[in-house]
Amino acid sequence: MSRGQRAVTAGVTLTAAVVLTLAGGCWLAAWNAWTLMRAWRADVKVVVYLRDTAAPEELDAIRAAIASEPAVRAHHLVTQAEAEAEFLRFMQLDRSVLEGLGDNPFPVSIEVSVADTAQTPSGMAALARRWTPLAGVEEVRFGEALIRDLSAAARVVWIVGAVIGGALAAAVAVVIGVMVHISLRVRREEISLLRLLGASDGVILKPFLLEGLAIGTVGGLAASAVLGGAWLVVHERWGSTFEGLLAAWIDRLVFPMEFMPLLIGLGAVVGGAGSVVAARRVRQLAP
Repeated sequence: MSRGQRAVTAGVTLTAAVVLTLAGGCWLAAWNAWTLMRAWRADVKVVVYLRDTAAPEELDAIRAAIASEPAVRAHHLVTQAEAEAEFLRFMQLDRSVLEGLGDNPFPVSIEVSVADTAQTPSGMAALARRWTPLAGVEEVRFGEALIRDLSAAARVVWIVGAVIGGALAAAVAVVIGVMVHISLRVRREEISLLRLLGASDGVILKPFLLEGLAIGTVGGLAASAVLGGAWLVVHERWGSTFEGLLAAWIDRLVFPMEFMPLLIGLGAVVGGAGSVVAARRVRQLAP
């Protein structure tokens, strides 16, 4: 291989690594955004507010009805004191701001966590319809608009990330295919000589196919290393500097270890595919 060919190969390998890094970054961002939105959706609970006049036996019947639902994962009784403390903690207020309101204004409620299959507007609405008529229940709320928006956003993020990442992966195949096509043209005389000597197309194409496969694999390795290093810096080093809600979000982000071999394999596949498409032109070269 001449110096010029080595330079072209190095440039194509670098380009493949950069584009695969961008593709992998899109998929990783889409995966984490989807995971984060699913986690937010799981945090949304069905809240059953009780009447002030609810009798103990009515409370027991309500809790039994809630526990009997297969979609219910857990439920927790929130007293007036607990509701007040949670409100003050969330709003970062002092107890003195409520002194003018007299008695504790917060109602007793039951917070219900539901299974993944029921974390949809229709699933939660069905539970609300069954629990609202129960004696002692004031109303049932579950943030229908929020659940609907989070579900739609999760789908959009996943689709957009997959489309952009797929387009970038296709770009890698095109770049490698162009490189292989150029190599075929440059080595036209050598190929013609091999065909005159009786070499089959398979024998002639094998080095070019292996070259494209190797370029894609090396690009995938480089992309995995870059994304893994960036993840360690952001999550392990910078993650400890954040506090509050942002820190909780960062703790939920993940870097699946399966992602690295998948990215390497993707590089090999698109590299091989690009080589195959470009190498088919070898039959057009005169012997």
